[in-house]
Amino acid sequence: MATVGARRVALNAAMSTASRKLCGNAAQLSNRRALQRACRHASTSGKLFRGVESAAFGGSLEFRKAGPEFPVFQIMGEDGVLPEGAALPFSLEEGMRMYELMVRSAVYDQFLQTVQRQGRISFYCTNFGEEAASVGSAAALKDQDMIWPQYRELGMFLWRGLTPQRIVDQNIGNEGDTSKGRNLQVHYCMLDKNVQTVHAVLGTQVPQAPGAGYAYRLGKEDRVSVAYFGDGAASEGDALTALNFASVYKSQTLFICRNNGYSISTGVEDQYGGDGIAGRGLAFGIPSVRVDGNDLIAVYMATKEARRISVEQGTPVLLELMTYRVGDHTTSDDSKAYRREKPEEVEEWKKKGPIPRWRRYLESQGVWDAPKQDSLEALARSEIVDAFKAGEAKKKPPIKDCFTDVYTELPWHLEEQWQFMEKHVREYSDDYNLSKFRDLDGPLPAMDPSRVLSKPLTTPPPPSTQTERTTMVNAINDALSIALEKNPKCVLFGQDVGFGGVFRCSMGLRDKFGADRVMNAPVAEQAIAGFAVGLSCAGWSAIAEIQFADYIFPAFDQIVNEIAKYRYRNAGGGAGNIVIRTPCSAVGHGSMYHSQSPESFFAHCPGLKIVVPRGPRQAKGLLLSAVRDPDPVLFFEPKVLYRHVFEDADGDVPVGDYELPLGQAEVVREGSDITLVGWGTQVMRMQAAADRAAKEGISCEVIDLQTIIPWDVDAVEASVKKTGRLVVTHEAPSTNGFGAEIAQKIQERCFLSLEAPIARVCGWDTHFPYAFEEVYLPSVARLQDAIRKSMSF
Repeated sequence: MATVGARRVALNAAMSTASRKLCGNAAQLSNRRALQRACRHASTSGKLFRGVESAAFGGSLEFRKAGPEFPVFQIMGEDGVLPEGAALPFSLEEGMRMYELMVRSAVYDQFLQTVQRQGRISFYCTNFGEEAASVGSAAALKDQDMIWPQYRELGMFLWRGLTPQRIVDQNIGNEGDTSKGRNLQVHYCMLDKNVQTVHAVLGTQVPQAPGAGYAYRLGKEDRVSVAYFGDGAASEGDALTALNFASVYKSQTLFICRNNGYSISTGVEDQYGGDGIAGRGLAFGIPSVRVDGNDLIAVYMATKEARRISVEQGTPVLLELMTYRVGDHTTSDDSKAYRREKPEEVEEWKKKGPIPRWRRYLESQGVWDAPKQDSLEALARSEIVDAFKAGEAKKKPPIKDCFTDVYTELPWHLEEQWQFMEKHVREYSDDYNLSKFRDLDGPLPAMDPSRVLSKPLTTPPPPSTQTERTTMVNAINDALSIALEKNPKCVLFGQDVGFGGVFRCSMGLRDKFGADRVMNAPVAEQAIAGFAVGLSCAGWSAIAEIQFADYIFPAFDQIVNEIAKYRYRNAGGGAGNIVIRTPCSAVGHGSMYHSQSPESFFAHCPGLKIVVPRGPRQAKGLLLSAVRDPDPVLFFEPKVLYRHVFEDADGDVPVGDYELPLGQAEVVREGSDITLVGWGTQVMRMQAAADRAAKEGISCEVIDLQTIIPWDVDAVEASVKKTGRLVVTHEAPSTNGFGAEIAQKIQERCFLSLEAPIARVCGWDTHFPYAFEEVYLPSVARLQDAIRKSMSF
């Protein structure tokens, strides 16, 4: 905070000096009005423009490259001597515990690096030289604080209680691993201790932390959300958008950047321009500090003070901990091949690292000596060696754990795949090492045949018989209002959502529920998705809006690598109650950036549910179901239907709260000759094509899939076994569209019932063309043509 204030004082002084110089040289200015503008100050309101702090105009053209130099906060120097008059911010006993954990971290690292070289684990990532940044910061936090780690925070995990056995079990991937053997080495998880799973994709955890921090601020909790990341991850767009979101939403978040000089082989000289990472916080109005990350006392004090500021002032804080990576990036590289420093310089860094520094202090206090050091290292090595022996004796988890936790419960297709695999590995036992896996050397586990049926696992009560005729946009608004009213820990946010959204789906909701729960979001789709993760992990329900489905791709990484995988990598816990709403498909004038139907991109990714409603009645019921579903849901809203006037029952929306089951198709029209399957806008086109076909004596059965994942295969199968023919249609391009999956599965199940090849009527394999929309779209005429060809085959 002092640094921020100093910068502002210096900035104001510079502006004042410039103004005096300009006014003093008035004779040199030929235009009196220009002089007056140069010397004129802002009105008493203070700021000249919204969103900036400028309070005065200036007549001199000044480009600024940097502000005052950031000092590096340090208490104890490399000699391990505490300055005169300085006192420890913790007890000597606590300091000894921190030291013991730093030593344990180094001993465990050395052993696990060795066993990796022996081929007993496949990969490892050490923490050498950075122990104080991890242990010192963790010690300054409170147990209730939520931590979002990267992969070099072993000391933090040890402080939170990670045992040698859990370390080993995770690195081996055995049945003792709390993540069921699913994650790469060093990807620890301690949900029981408020620590999320280590993130493999660089920087993706950073925009998630502000979501949780915002929830803590709304709840007025003495709690912060803490994102650890490195100088390399700081270059990611996720990190920059996270700073902005945290600042805008005043999220109780600590951003702890461990600047160790390298991102694999890329040194900081090639990683960024400017003065490190701390200065970036100031651009977003975030209190920021640079700390000697090898000074345990300084790290502890800075973190503790940052936490106090964050909770008391309701603000994020950025800490840049300066340290040095003395080891390799991982066991997969050799840093001697790319280090800029000479070997003797690296040795000097080792000598002035956190463990030698803090040891010198403890020895100066008479509480530590060489025998104690030897005893501690021997004990630590014994702990990790014994744990490894026990870990190697354990089996891998049961085969079913390959399939569980993708969703809260196994949907039909995963149940089907698991049941197949249990039988397959036993039948082909020579190709699999059955003895390695738990329970594979025994009889088949119990299997419920009903679980492979595609019906929803739970069915909500029927809606009210009282209905009102309305539009889809109003039905969605009503659903959002009910969701927010029924759950006080539900938040709706996205670009322009406070105003009502570009299609006015959230009109009036901000006035009804307040700006804290119906929020405009900065224009950063990946941060919108990441923020939703944080809210969910904090126990809140997140309804995020992406303004157009075409704009969802910056959030693709957060959706497919984070949201979809969260439950699986955490083995059951984590992000769930998330709905991402987005308007999709053609609108009549949208061209390639306002007309896309991207559902198939996400259908390929396990862990997501995907819904596309066809009308007001479906939109309201399915959206309320999606909001309350424990799994993440992508809710695609065909925007051309928002204000379409539905004259049939689809426009009659039940009054009040109701849900429609996810994963259940609806037979919109019964028929006997051919089955038409689609979703969203295509349902109207299928019905129109069916009307034309009826005039030719062809009876079409029309099915609205409604949910793409999990899709109702049984409903389609039953229909095709009756009709013998199938046409699948969607607006997305034909190649690799979801229609291909439907066609394959129905061919597999209904091969002997088919009277004609399965046909697909889809968008062409081009980008969506403005001038050729009527040519591009899978129109009624193209559907009619496909029906005729199928019937005449």
